[in-house]
Amino acid sequence: MVFVIAAFAIALLATRPFGLPRWVWPVAAALLIVALGYEPVPSAVRAILAQWNVLLFIAGLLGISAAAHAAGVFHWITDFVLARAGGSWRGLFIGLFLTGAVIALLLSNDATAVVLTPIVYRAVTRHGGNPKPFLFACIFVANTASFGLPFSNPANVLILPHARLLPYLWHLAVPQICAVAATLGLLLFFFRGEIAGRYSTIECAAPTAAVQRALIAMALVVVGYFTALARGWPLGIVASVGAILVLLAARRNPIGALRRAGWSVLSLLAGLFVLFDAVARAGFVAWIAAHLTAAMHGGALGLNAAAAAGAAVLSNLFNNLPVAVASSYVAAHASAPVAYPLIAGVDLGPNLVTSASLATILWLTILRQYGIRVGFAEYLKLGAAIAPATLLPAILWLSLIR
Repeated sequence: MVFVIAAFAIALLATRPFGLPRWVWPVAAALLIVALGYEPVPSAVRAILAQWNVLLFIAGLLGISAAAHAAGVFHWITDFVLARAGGSWRGLFIGLFLTGAVIALLLSNDATAVVLTPIVYRAVTRHGGNPKPFLFACIFVANTASFGLPFSNPANVLILPHARLLPYLWHLAVPQICAVAATLGLLLFFFRGEIAGRYSTIECAAPTAAVQRALIAMALVVVGYFTALARGWPLGIVASVGAILVLLAARRNPIGALRRAGWSVLSLLAGLFVLFDAVARAGFVAWIAAHLTAAMHGGALGLNAAAAAGAAVLSNLFNNLPVAVASSYVAAHASAPVAYPLIAGVDLGPNLVTSASLATILWLTILRQYGIRVGFAEYLKLGAAIAPATLLPAILWLSLIR
């Protein structure tokens, strides 16, 4: 019964029937499981409190993104790239893609999709360009560039909460570079006609004092992340303190800035933590671990392919957020080292379909506000090329190294 309730809740989370907020379904399922006695109340509370680092990390990311946006950081960065592209649409496409990759790596994939998308749309349409190729670049780079560092995606912190920087880079830096290069190359090929030509060049004004202060504060947060990884400190504390620092540096109304952040994701996560704690009690972790153990008979390649491809497939069937929560249980209890291929699968797999990641769902919501519709088949055409082109190098690299 626990598996049925969990699967039903995740399906509703992915499809969002009746227009209800997504957090409603995992929270309702968690309450139902507790009410039916499958998850004792103390265990449900412990399941949430045990993930305090992840919850603090995501809350910090939301605050940092909201404060930076209020200070005008992302507007200035977009204007800077527009000026440096020299009037070439192709040059602008490459510049914005690489800028998005840096933001995703150092801030988060959700910030890249949610904050950069509307700014890029306004910038491109203001100069008479076709915004769709650039909007696709925003979301694909957000997903693709989100596993290069332990703090680039909340899913990374979920699956590997106590990551060490050098081992992490050894396992995933090369796949990250390959994924970004492959995604950029494929997008340039698919949109070669739409990004031809030129636009009127502009001058980029010097950053305002608020932008400068916010950028310095954000740089200090990144330094804090690397220091925390070196010292073994929780990333959640760094992110939450960093949010306060960026808010103070921006000198904007904190209530107005924070109101725009998507705090409901914390409720969604809390529900998922309770839900998957009950699923783990019902034997889910043991079942997955047994299958991964069987995959070990195929050597490193079989193990990494099973973990990465399995996480990718499940992310596209449901959504990568619940799959990341489930993967955290698997990575913590499996006898084989599967955290890195699980991260690759959870982060790169959602490139295939539109419902596979929270960032893509939020991106679609923003596009609808501008009257832009992206069909399932239209997205799948790109995703069917990008997802395997980015995931396969990761599987091969993880199978070759020790």
